[in-house]
Amino acid sequence: MAAFEQNLSKMISVQLRNKANEFLNCRKNANNLADILQMFEAETDNYTPLLLTIEVIFTELLKRGDLIQHIEPLKLIDNSPEAEYCKWLNECYETAISYALKCIKLGRTNSRLQALVTASKLMQAEGKYPLENVFGFYFPSVRLKNIFIVLLDSEISMSAPIARFQEFTEYRDVQQYGLKILTTLSYKKSPSQIYMQNYLELLDKLLITEIPTEIKIKAKERNIDDKEEKVLCNSDKKGRFQFGAASCRRNANRCWGFACQWALCEEPRTHRRALMLLVERLMPLLSKPHLATDMLCDSLDAGGPISMLALQGVLELVRQHNIEYPELYDRLYAMFEPEMFATRYKKRLIHLADVFLSSTHLPESMVAAFAKRISRLSLVASPDDAGALLQLLANLLLRHPALKLSNDPYVMEETSACRSRALGSSLWELRALSRHWHAGVTDAARRVLAAPFDSELKKRFKTIELNFIRPDGMSLPSGERLLQYWDLMA
Repeated sequence: MAAFEQNLSKMISVQLRNKANEFLNCRKNANNLADILQMFEAETDNYTPLLLTIEVIFTELLKRGDLIQHIEPLKLIDNSPEAEYCKWLNECYETAISYALKCIKLGRTNSRLQALVTASKLMQAEGKYPLENVFGFYFPSVRLKNIFIVLLDSEISMSAPIARFQEFTEYRDVQQYGLKILTTLSYKKSPSQIYMQNYLELLDKLLITEIPTEIKIKAKERNIDDKEEKVLCNSDKKGRFQFGAASCRRNANRCWGFACQWALCEEPRTHRRALMLLVERLMPLLSKPHLATDMLCDSLDAGGPISMLALQGVLELVRQHNIEYPELYDRLYAMFEPEMFATRYKKRLIHLADVFLSSTHLPESMVAAFAKRISRLSLVASPDDAGALLQLLANLLLRHPALKLSNDPYVMEETSACRSRALGSSLWELRALSRHWHAGVTDAARRVLAAPFDSELKKRFKTIELNFIRPDGMSLPSGERLLQYWDLMA
């Protein structure tokens, strides 16, 4: 059945290609274009051949300039056959674009993705070869806005098309005009959860290419060998595109400002998407980062993956903007639970914990609590996770060589790091891990055990005495058992 459908699709593609070539080669075959557009109404599932056909046809027509309508002010409307034909081509072009936009929500997943690509490439062709005679750089903002309206549909999740759209958002002109357009589509006061998710994902893709700050722009201006920005609608016949980093940052702030008025924290998926967008893309661009404090602190108290994501934003506020958060280390300490291994953000948590605990001025009781908790979790972790935890533990012991862990009065259930009684504990877990079935975990545990001893050995001992009692001349010390069997001759 699949082979039959594939062969049928190939036959349709060949027929459509022949019709397209006949139309492009001779105007007498103009009805071919009408037939191709009419086929969209009959199709219900696989729109890909039709979409590829209209993409080829109208890209070529735009390149030729056949869609340019020569309208001069204060003159009568031209009703010549040539003008009527050009008008009809423009109507067909608008119909084809409307079909492409409609297909983003219809049919198979492959067809939906192809519809988005076709609409974007026609936008690119129109940007290079405008429908009117323009001077300077031109970008068809209306086409991009229509694409955004479809992607932000409030009834259907557009995760797959938005992910595919990333190949176009990497261009600077799409980023700049897209952020400006997105500010005009944020007016909804209480959108649905799907709309909010689509909006946040689209904003994330528009920020996939880093927007430089003023410091980076000044450093960039001093770099003579800097490459030109990638531009989607670039053309040699038009002016050069001028990228405005300041306007992009301003529009990004406006987009986030609109989104903050929505109920982003009611649904976990929307909450996670908003936090990822904030900590990975928006934090360096925000004009007033401290306004995100409430959202990040509330998220840090939520627990689970949401707390792990918020931790990165809180770290940025503490390090860069002098924001104080009480009991921050207790919050971090409480995240190291066996449940952390079931989340996709566990590596992020381990990395951020290493950054938080990098200071050598932390109380030893707190560091000992983290060391003890990490070693205890290593016993139940997978080999990969145990290796990462042991690396973190090794860093803690190297930074705090004064830790003396002997017994084991440690209280695992204690939520406060300083009250967990870890300072008087031992790391017997490392001895157990040094006999782990996995060779990588065994080697990592032995390196952790060897690191403090080797460092102390190199620091404190320059020479090592081989005798317990310093010899006095050639005579043996009193009480030496060798005297029972040997006589020392002078």
